[in-house]
Amino acid sequence: MAAQGPPSDRPALSVPSLPPTPSGPEVFNLLTTAARQVLRRRFRVVLLIRDAYDHLTANDGALAAVRDDVRAALRLLVAWAQRSYRQVSGSTLVVLVAALLYFIAPIDLLPDALGALGFVDDVAVIQSAVQTIHAELERFREWEDAGVPTT
Repeated sequence: MAAQGPPSDRPALSVPSLPPTPSGPEVFNLLTTAARQVLRRRFRVVLLIRDAYDHLTANDGALAAVRDDVRAALRLLVAWAQRSYRQVSGSTLVVLVAALLYFIAPIDLLPDALGALGFVDDVAVIQSAVQTIHAELERFREWEDAGVPTT
């Protein structure tokens, strides 16, 4: 039997428990709900576009793999917000805005402060979104290439 030392006069340390990490479906639901909120007001879409352009510009090297797709998606949103391009479905807008919200969020799975490694999750989310909306993004690019005048 081991000898016990004198009892400590200090109270036991209480460590608060951290909230559980949200699961993938919970994050998806949160992002899609936020995306729907953003899409309800044009000025929110404009602010998101600005923030996404800033984030893309500031981290251009780390995001080279998705740079062209992000720029095309942002141009699509600009044209949609200006009401010059409306041939896009609501579900595509939600997917696009949700991916951009994740992209600009300061907190994500891999913190952006880790440099190029920190953008792996952002690139994956954007690539997944682009794959999901590929057909509509290509239609938008064709519309742009046709030189349709904007209003």
